[in-house]
Amino acid sequence: MPFYENTKTELINVTGQPVNVAAVFNPMGEFKPLYICLEDLYGNVCKTHIEKINYHKDIRGGVSFNCSYRSGDSLRTVVLNYYVKEHIWTIEA
Repeated sequence: MPFYENTKTELINVTGQPVNVAAVFNPMGEFKPLYICLEDLYGNVCKTHIEKINYHKDIRGGVSFNCSYRSGDSLRTVVLNYYVKEHIWTIEA
């Protein structure tokens, strides 16, 4: 059948809090996050530049990025996950 659809779908458990991320892609399909939108204690949304990607690894259903961003004078670390089928970025708590 030309329109055969696989009935065995793998359920992926999406973890973390959804977050807005601006990412860049290259012609080979690789990507990396550039900016994240974080909410402060007062509910203000702050666009934050990712200074460095410490490492990335494949996870079930996507890719996990361990990133560093600057907050004041300190460099903080955050883990961002991108789930390919769901097209969603999440931030680990």
